[in-house]
Parts: sequence; C-alpha cells; structure tokens
Amino acid sequence: MHRARLQDNFIFYDAWKNLESDVLRSDRIGHAVIEDLAEIGLTKSDISKYTWIVDLKPEGIDQQDINPLFRFLTACGVPASNFRVAFSAVVDVKDLPYPAICLPDRLIFNGNWFMHLEHYHINWQQIEITHRLVCLMRRPSIGRGNLAKRLLSKFKRDELIMTFGTNGVDPSDDIKQLIWPQPYPMIVDRPMADQVFQHRIDHDFFYRAPVNLIVESSSQIDPNTWRSIFITEKTFKSMAWYQFPLWYAVPGLVSEVRSLGFDVFDDLFQNHSYDQIQDPWSRMTQVVLLARRVCNLDLDTLRKQHWHRLQNNAQLIKEIHTTGISRHSEELDRLIYGNF
Repeated sequence: MHRARLQDNFIFYDAWKNLESDVLRSDRIGHAVIEDLAEIGLTKSDISKYTWIVDLKPEGIDQQDINPLFRFLTACGVPASNFRVAFSAVVDVKDLPYPAICLPDRLIFNGNWFMHLEHYHINWQQIEITHRLVCLMRRPSIGRGNLAKRLLSKFKRDELIMTFGTNGVDPSDDIKQLIWPQPYPMIVDRPMADQVFQHRIDHDFFYRAPVNLIVESSSQIDPNTWRSIFITEKTFKSMAWYQFPLWYAVPGLVSEVRSLGFDVFDDLFQNHSYDQIQDPWSRMTQVVLLARRVCNLDLDTLRKQHWHRLQNNAQLIKEIHTTGISRHSEELDRLIYGNF
C-alpha cells in the first residue's frame, strides 16, 4: 500500500499508513519518505517541486508526531506554506508554522458502524438493562490491563460487560498476568473481533448497561500509542447507544467532547474533574472510583429522569453523521487549494 500519491502539483502523503509511530516521531522518517517516493518514480531532488498534503485520517497523530516530517521536508526545500496537514487529533492549528485543519469528529465514520446500527431499528427506551457498566477494550495493553484489574476489584462480575484482548493478538505474559485469575481474553460476544465485526455487531449485549466507561485510543502509559487528544468512534458509539459516558483517556479529552456539543452529564460525574489530572495512574484511580459511585445509584430511575438528554446526544450523532462528510470535504478542499 503506497503512502505517497502524486496528483497534479500535489503529493498526498498518508503518514498514518503502515508507518510505525517510532519512525514517524524520529529522523528515520526521512528515509521512509525517500523510499515512498521511489515507489512512485520520484527522488529526493523532486521533494521541493510539490505541495505536500498530509492527511492523517484514522490516527491520532498530532503536531509533535508530525514535526520530524515537517523538518525533513523543509530541509529539502519545501516552503512551510506547501506543507499542509489535516489532523484528526485535537490540535490548535492557529499556532502552527504551516497550514493545517483539525477535524476532531472525523472518526464518527470509522467502520461505518452508525448505518449498521440504524438498520436494526432498536427501541432504545425499552431495551433490557442487565448490567451496570460496559467497558470495551479490544486491544490489550499494560494500561488497559491495569484498568480491567481495578474494575474487577470494585465491581461484581455480573455488573460488568467488559472485553479485553479480543483482537486476536497474543500479548506478553505480563499483560495476561495483570488480570489473572480472570481468563484471557475477556469475551462477551465471540473469541475475536476482526476489523469488520468490531464495528458491525449483530447483538445488543453492549447496550444493556446504562454507564459506558470509554477507553480511548490515546494513552500516557502504553508505548507506541498516541499521546494526543483523539476522539474515536468509541466515544460516538456511547452517545448513539443512549449511555451515560465517562472516559479513561488523556487529560483534556472530556473537555473536547463537551465542546462538540455533547452533554457529558457533568452533574452526575462531578464535572469529570479527573479530566484535569495529569498523572495517568491517579486519573485511573479516580475514574474507577467515580464509576463505582455512579453505578451504585438507581440507574433505571436516572435513565428515565435524563432520557431527554440521552436523546439529545443521540440526535447530535445523527446530525454530525448527516453533515460531517460534506463539511470535512469542504475543509479539505480549502486546505488543498487555498492560498497560504
């Protein structure tokens, strides 16, 4: 799969595609770029002839991650105005030395899950509630394993809908030991969730808990993960599933979700004060304690009491889904063809 694509006076460079994060974040990116150019018949001497469009699409690459690429290309003669980036992570583009846009709601389309969900015409108000908390962690990691262990220490098994390690990748023994004596992987639906099935579930297990602890993709603990504020489909799904959301993520993520217009139920979750805690272990502790406190409440009554607010969040998902593609396309066209 080529990362570089030549079109007219532009090189479109998919820095997210099959490129290890430690390469992207280092001077080794230059070697990767030269190899990618060779695949389309160009050499290092051609770099400065084109405007570079770096569209980061499904990944949480931020301005820190992309800086080595920017430095390499400008050292090869590309003017800063000809290096243009579309971030999916939350980035303050005003202060960057190059043109950029930020599309933080872009991952709502990842996997086309919403259209699949709509197909089932679920009666959300009448759905059977069997558990208190859902926490889905398909990818295993040290951070997620510790979160699973802490949840298991605070919740009875029949209160939790939790997955861990269902991506079919065999992790280190350290990760398996973290959740011992619980089985690995932790399975709700089937042994493995492939890239299609993870988005297109054909059951309602995940919807049967009123509270969703969303474990976002970025992490301060796990190596080779994004450190950025990066809102993925996991967050948008919880809103479409009519659930009360709280997050284990990097600091500031909840604030960004709130800024998109979603009701994050600050009155139930103590204003999500954990969102400002910089130490990831302290934040994890506070999130688990808060989840336990809220899940001790009468959730059936809370769900009925705040149903109109849950509906508003689900309606906003529909609105973003309806307008997002055209809005994002307009922004990308402005980035590509604008005069900077």
